[in-house]
Amino acid sequence: MNPLEKYLGDTYDLVDTLKNSAQSFVAVVYDKRAKRLCVMKRREKNSLPIYRALKDLDSPHLPKIFRLIERAGNLIVIEEHVDGLTLEEFFAYRGVDENLAEKILLQLCDALKILHEKNIIHRDIKPANIMLTEKNFVKLIDLGIARIFKPESAADTQLLGTRGYAPPEQFGLFDFGQTDARSDIFSLGVTMKNLLGKNCGRLKKILDKCTALDPKDRFQSVDEIRAAVERQKNFFIARKIFAAVAVGFAIFFLPRTTNFISPPSEKVSVEKISQPEEKILQPPKTSEPEKIFDASSIQIPTLPQTPEINLPAPQPNPPQPQEKSSGEVELKFFLNGELTDKRHTVYLRGGKNWSRDEFGQILFPADWHARLRVENHSGKDLIRPRVAVNLGKDKKKFDVPDILNGQSFDLEIPLGGKMASPEKGSGTLQIILEAQGVPQIFLNKTFRLVE
Repeated sequence: MNPLEKYLGDTYDLVDTLKNSAQSFVAVVYDKRAKRLCVMKRREKNSLPIYRALKDLDSPHLPKIFRLIERAGNLIVIEEHVDGLTLEEFFAYRGVDENLAEKILLQLCDALKILHEKNIIHRDIKPANIMLTEKNFVKLIDLGIARIFKPESAADTQLLGTRGYAPPEQFGLFDFGQTDARSDIFSLGVTMKNLLGKNCGRLKKILDKCTALDPKDRFQSVDEIRAAVERQKNFFIARKIFAAVAVGFAIFFLPRTTNFISPPSEKVSVEKISQPEEKILQPPKTSEPEKIFDASSIQIPTLPQTPEINLPAPQPNPPQPQEKSSGEVELKFFLNGELTDKRHTVYLRGGKNWSRDEFGQILFPADWHARLRVENHSGKDLIRPRVAVNLGKDKKKFDVPDILNGQSFDLEIPLGGKMASPEKGSGTLQIILEAQGVPQIFLNKTFRLVE
């Protein structure tokens, strides 16, 4: 064991290997000194200037670089572990509407602005390299093929990228020169188009300009994209306000413009019927002037004074328990009686000592169980709810009784003998709650096995 391997073994515990090939190594490790999960990557030595520049950046939309270790021509990168789903995984579970797509687009613009200000070109923007946390917070990851823009270069020295997302100049086509900020803008536009589909809604014109073939026809910076999104948003808000005002004016003036007089072409024949004359009674006229009522002439009797009452000083209201915000249906997942935290990943201890099936898949022990709690604070009753549980390839559906607003329900899920993890990789659990008149609600967990 060389000194580098000994140092890494003394400092970090291996949690899970995500990728291991001759070209790269990526793993989730536990930093025993800092007491946190990290991602360890092996990179080429020539990427050291990029990671040094990244280490100095402080952006909430980029993973933090904790440590760079350079030994014997290798570069070991220790960076922040981002807990969540990739945009590719998220899109497989549910669609992306225009509002969420707009939020993702603007957050990616913030991430790219930080990179482009340091002349760093990502070159591999795609759904698999975009993380979405539980609160729909975006992190742009995997800068393995990023490069620093060099004004004196005519083209990239290495033609790398993901086909279908990379712009033509990234593969040396059409003599467009080297990749720059506009190349990332192209990949960003393709990513958002793939999420929204062919229509793209109100973002269509913006994304079409992002993905123009010639870099000169694209947005020249992410600031221009943000400005275009803001203009588009203000336009739609103004149009909605104008429509509402127009409807209000129409409703207000409708009674005044309605004419109930018969058309002049229609002649109405009315037979005259003699009626006896009615005498209208008039009050007798008097020569005396009319008396005006004077309120000052009225004598108001004085009421006896009531004795003064001393009221006790008001006491402060006792603190009231905070209620759940309306519109929320919360899913809580308990494993062997313990509530798992809100993070997407659940780490299982001792998993490699568990039994395996004939395919090498690791199985939960027979006495393991899970419990799903559905808490309804949505302001409406959940009628005829159903719960679908997808644990690896094992899929089951459970009928649940109606859950009234303010109530909760616990569903027991047996885990004994079910697949905790495949032979290589991590186990996945997906829970879907469906109810009449309520959008589907998802809960996703990834099981990581730890010695």
